[in-house]
Amino acid sequence: MEDKVVCAVLPGFKTDQSAPPEQVIDNGAPVERIALLGADLPGLRPKFTCAEGDRISRGQPLFCDRAHPEINFVAPLSGLVDSITLGPRRSLSALVIRVEPEPDAPAPQRVAASTAAELRTMLLAQGLWPSFLTRPFGRTPAPDVTPDAIFVTATAEGPHAPDPRVVLEGRHEQFRAGLKALALLTAGPVYACQNSGTDIAAGLGERIRGSFFPAGHASGLAGSHIHRLHPVGARTMVWSIGYQDVVAIGSLIETGIADFSRVVSLSGPRARHPRLIRTSIGANLQDLISDDILPGRDGSAVSVVSGSALTGRPAAWLGRYHQQVTLLDDRAAQKPEPGTGWLAKLRKPSSRPGPIVPTSALETMLGFDTPAVPFLRALSVGDAETASRLGCLEMLEEDLAAVSLVCTSGADYGRMLRHVLDELAEDA
Repeated sequence: MEDKVVCAVLPGFKTDQSAPPEQVIDNGAPVERIALLGADLPGLRPKFTCAEGDRISRGQPLFCDRAHPEINFVAPLSGLVDSITLGPRRSLSALVIRVEPEPDAPAPQRVAASTAAELRTMLLAQGLWPSFLTRPFGRTPAPDVTPDAIFVTATAEGPHAPDPRVVLEGRHEQFRAGLKALALLTAGPVYACQNSGTDIAAGLGERIRGSFFPAGHASGLAGSHIHRLHPVGARTMVWSIGYQDVVAIGSLIETGIADFSRVVSLSGPRARHPRLIRTSIGANLQDLISDDILPGRDGSAVSVVSGSALTGRPAAWLGRYHQQVTLLDDRAAQKPEPGTGWLAKLRKPSSRPGPIVPTSALETMLGFDTPAVPFLRALSVGDAETASRLGCLEMLEEDLAAVSLVCTSGADYGRMLRHVLDELAEDA
């Protein structure tokens, strides 16, 4: 069954006018270290099963969720636990692994996952359960929860994102095996959200539905798909998952081996050869891009962003859910000049946000049928009740990146949204 969905595209909205990456996959440079990041796991309180200095194997559990010990977080590669750093309230900041050569891989063997119980047990034990994110709240789902629907994001977030159809070449059978497995986890639909082309979910049954969205930033985000097809609220929960994680699930079922590789696009004005590269979740970005940085025209340093220029974050490590690495000129130390475009706006200090001026751009960028100004004011003052009533439960930080860019206040509404969502999650 195929759904054709019309979703708002941001008109004339460009954040990076550098060359798009060549849609050919190369192997990325070897990385010496990888990391599991607390920034990807809001609300998690880890219980460690390893210590600094321990030698660990790929797929070995490193820690679990203290609230749900069944949820394991495992090593993407073999190596030595280099460091474990904690944040506020003993939350995880980063667990760093110094990568060592892999031992011989075990012989592939098909895993029993023909029932929902078998599949859940496998995903929880093998470290793929964190592939799912809940709406509302954007957290790893509890092991015993059944979503009302599951959304597979197989759309390109923007012109510099990997083309999912290129990434899936040669892996369609594993992807389809993963899609069929997802249908065991919900009694509702599984939406395979994609851009134009042949339906990658065709022939998999009534509950696995191909849904098409036009290319563009907002229309490439899971929040837009969920808002258009299956809105959530206080009593409705859906899960989202990226298409590469669906491939990993299918691969695990067919081979018994968890795949933590990731194809990401390398792009931006400082990228020497914009292209797609295969690396590992949590890869050290300095190792990954060391030979791919163009010199700055004015001698400026490079700013390395995990994710896109709009929705990503300056980082030393590849985020768990990111599929882009963007190399920008680092202008943080330079005085912004009026009219220098999106980058100057992105760097604008926001410790004392200015007033919110109603504009048509605000309404266009939000795109959730929500009155923009009252909603942003509620986020600005931390009014969780009003923000919830106006629709924040459908959103995550990435959904507000464009709003932050065009709003006259200069505020980071993604950060404000996270504070409100965490408060609402604690009260749920």
